[in-house]
Amino acid sequence: MEKWYESEIGQGILKSKYYHPDEKSPEEFMERVTSIFSPEIKKRMRQYIETASVCPAGRTLYSAGAKGKFKGSLSNCYILPSPTDDIESIFQINEEIAKIFSYGGGIGVNISNLRPKASRVNNVARTSTGSVSFLKIFDTTGEVISQNGRRGAMLVGLNCDHPDIFEFLHMKQNNEKLASMNLSILFNDAFMKAVAEDSEYELKFDVKATGEKIRLKIRAAKFFDEYCQTQWDWGDPGALFIDRLNDYTLLSGYEDYKIEITNPCGEFGGNAYNSCNLMSINLYNFIDNKFTEEPMLNEAAFREAVYTAVQALDEVLDYGYDTQPLEANRRCIDDWRSIGLGLFGLADALIAMKLKYGSKKANEFVGAVMRIMLVEAVRSSSETAALKGTFGRYDWKKTVRSPIVQLLKTEAPDVYESVKEHGLRNGTLLSIAPTGTISLLMGTFSGGCEPLYKISYERTTHKMETEHKTFKVYAHAVKDLLDYHHLSYATSDEEIKKRFPWIIESHDVPFLNRVRLQSVMQKYVDNSISSTVNLKHEATPEDIKAIYLAAWKANCKGITVFRDGCKRGNILGVNDQTPDIQYDSIQPIRRNDIARLDGCTLVRHTSCVDKMYITVNKTADGQIFEIFTNASGGCASNIATITRLTSLALRSGVCVKDIIRQLAMSRCSACQAMIRSGRKDISLSCGNAIASALAEIYNEGKSKDEDKYKDQRDNSSINRKCPECGHHSLRPEGNCVTCTFCGWSKCE
Repeated sequence: MEKWYESEIGQGILKSKYYHPDEKSPEEFMERVTSIFSPEIKKRMRQYIETASVCPAGRTLYSAGAKGKFKGSLSNCYILPSPTDDIESIFQINEEIAKIFSYGGGIGVNISNLRPKASRVNNVARTSTGSVSFLKIFDTTGEVISQNGRRGAMLVGLNCDHPDIFEFLHMKQNNEKLASMNLSILFNDAFMKAVAEDSEYELKFDVKATGEKIRLKIRAAKFFDEYCQTQWDWGDPGALFIDRLNDYTLLSGYEDYKIEITNPCGEFGGNAYNSCNLMSINLYNFIDNKFTEEPMLNEAAFREAVYTAVQALDEVLDYGYDTQPLEANRRCIDDWRSIGLGLFGLADALIAMKLKYGSKKANEFVGAVMRIMLVEAVRSSSETAALKGTFGRYDWKKTVRSPIVQLLKTEAPDVYESVKEHGLRNGTLLSIAPTGTISLLMGTFSGGCEPLYKISYERTTHKMETEHKTFKVYAHAVKDLLDYHHLSYATSDEEIKKRFPWIIESHDVPFLNRVRLQSVMQKYVDNSISSTVNLKHEATPEDIKAIYLAAWKANCKGITVFRDGCKRGNILGVNDQTPDIQYDSIQPIRRNDIARLDGCTLVRHTSCVDKMYITVNKTADGQIFEIFTNASGGCASNIATITRLTSLALRSGVCVKDIIRQLAMSRCSACQAMIRSGRKDISLSCGNAIASALAEIYNEGKSKDEDKYKDQRDNSSINRKCPECGHHSLRPEGNCVTCTFCGWSKCE
């Protein structure tokens, strides 16, 4: 049977995301990751990882064993305090965002302490731009501080009683730059009751600096209808139920532990400077007698995995202590020692159990699994506390107030007594993360609490020297089911669903069944659950409202909804009509399929390439087909990479103007410096040089009435002339101007 690290998908993820530069094999990778554990834990964790039974989260997989190599946190995400209502605090938080992003973490921050728009300020501005305006600052920081080619994950929340709540609701559609920032509104019970009763609700804010008291009454139900309509359109903001986040945890009895926000995916709510240290168990691997008449959970093995994983997470805290971005993060570990153990492969496990996702029997099974998980996690943490000590702020009199501890008193009295005697090593224990990447890495396509996304996916061989062949990849449980029944891999998805009616895809699960399963899990999860309900395009705003009200009534801590085909993008990929773009499907035209190509060679110059000869080849009918470059200097590998990718895009039918626009955006500081020194023949970069050659050939083939490529940066009719390079490319930026061609800038 193929191991997870032998599959094409597993190998691809390891190479692209988790290997260190000196690693070349899965064995080296697993040895590094498990090297941070004590000998006994290391032995068990090595076996669990190798068999895809337990997997640490991505930051741990990447940063374990990295001390002395680079700065990288083992925590996935961080909670920052809500900035206080002054400019110093706002920029202090922004600085901390940058520091955390540089260590590879994401952040969650609540901005509800910032005064509303148009409130009075004691400076020359006279009135405030409002809490929401500062999102642009945080978003820019996320853009600038990249993480291995990707921007840092960020969740920004606002309380439902803040007067800026309407502006916050519509922030996404009014500002496309925030597209990568997740937003959530924190709804309290009072607001949700007002929605259910269609009564008034008061928005309020007291500006301490000026003494201004802002009060505004709204109809809660009317706002919530607008919220659901916005969700229908944009899939954002999500909803967090703040009272539930605080009153149903192991730390609910601690007055000094206040949750203001969650991490970007919503599975971890913590106090200021806390972080989520995550690991997940592959439930599918603990199902015995899969697909038979008597499938069952291997309870003993599952209990042992939970017990070990909690100990391993506690050791992750110790190893990662020195690599935390901020001293406040280390103090938080001293005080609370938060961890988050979760699940993946749940949907696959239900298929193995012959249970339909969201059904009553499936929910009963999931509830039983989560009860075992909570009991064993608390047992492990308590027995570890007996050996190593409790978290710093531990107090039995406060701990016993927790509704979860009271639940244990009834359902697991021996564990309750253990906590009473030994305390707890960790202040938080269970968090159900989405596990998108690690579930794919481990060969199990279902992540977190989510249903099976799709039964199968089409993939291609991508071998350039042979004919491209597509093949079907089944979800893990479905493939095993076909093998069990000796069925062909050519069996269609519809045939599979007809023969095995308990198999159901995400978009076919009744949405209230999603809420019911999440509620069953939440009873035994002390922290939170990341959950996204995927809806068909035909879903209505009323459906979305029903989901949120049901989730609140069912004591869920938060939930997000995405409607297929909404303005934020297609999520499910299950439209009745074929989409304009089918990812992973375009096959470029092969060069040996073309009988004749006509070429033209142009010369360009950059700061490091005295002469770059760019040959643009066209087909007999005048279509630009490919390019070649011959450069006297510069980085040969970089220029070759740009050349090959440009030719690939051309042969794949990408719009030539779009290729030119993308290449033209590239700017080299050395080239800009030479332009400012007086060299008028220098291109902005090697990519820009190729863009200008492409544009010249492209425009030659267009008549005066056709749509030629025009670079608006050098348009004298709309731009002012740059005093340095002479191009008409000055762009106003506030009270300053910047040349988009050479980079010259000056305030007016």
